[in-house]
Amino acid sequence: MYSKLFASLIVLASFSAHAADSEFFYQSKAGQSDLTPRLGYVSAAVKGKGAGAVETKFSGIYQSGVSYEYGINEMFSVEGTLLYSSYETDSTPKTKTSGLQDPQVVLKGTSDMGNANLRFGLRAGLSLEKAEDKANGDSNTASGGFSFAPYVGVDTEAAGGSVGGRLFYTFMMERTREEEGGPDVKTKDGNVLGLSAFYETAITDVILGGSLNYASYDTAKLTSEGMTGEIKSFNTTGLSLYSRMPFGSWALLPRLDYDFSHSEASKFDIINLSVAARFGF
Repeated sequence: MYSKLFASLIVLASFSAHAADSEFFYQSKAGQSDLTPRLGYVSAAVKGKGAGAVETKFSGIYQSGVSYEYGINEMFSVEGTLLYSSYETDSTPKTKTSGLQDPQVVLKGTSDMGNANLRFGLRAGLSLEKAEDKANGDSNTASGGFSFAPYVGVDTEAAGGSVGGRLFYTFMMERTREEEGGPDVKTKDGNVLGLSAFYETAITDVILGGSLNYASYDTAKLTSEGMTGEIKSFNTTGLSLYSRMPFGSWALLPRLDYDFSHSEASKFDIINLSVAARFGF
């Protein structure tokens, strides 16, 4: 199914004019540096399936930090990102999840196909510490392992704006979770297949865009001192709305991400609001 969808995007690109500068696939120009601080907030409500399922709500700072990107040449750029989150549940007693998330490094590539842009790259998540669960229910935000996500996409001009899509696959390496007062838990597999389709239009020099996002998570296997378990496969679907508002040498980047479905829960509403400022030099 995914190969047919991506092939359709390629065909669309072959009959369209050349793509304009895309915010969805933003890439620093050759020799340019971009520094982007961001502040994010999350509000979520999740409830499992079945009788007796309890709804959990949490909110707080989410994916706030800074990224730096440098344009190596006309085709490639490299970006590094360091983010921090700190959010807590509304339960009694409250539990808190906080700390630095896995630093990320992304190699971005663009190839001009004449009528469109071919986009490709590799995102690496670099875990610096184990994931940790404390006895009081608090936890950190580290994954406890590395991840690698190659992607490919395309964008072109169509319908008075820019349209395109991206397909990625995240390979999850073995992760370690430290349980306070108990043995470590090892997690294997749980790879992720993702697909996004987006549309952007410009009002004067302000870009308005939106994307539909789908992700499929494979079953993850758990082991701990001879005991085994699993996290079953599931899917998520979401919507993203974003904008780029330029102000000379910098741009304001407001964004809303909404995940609204989950195959293992009767309720899965996660809203992430963020604002960033990109400074080019």
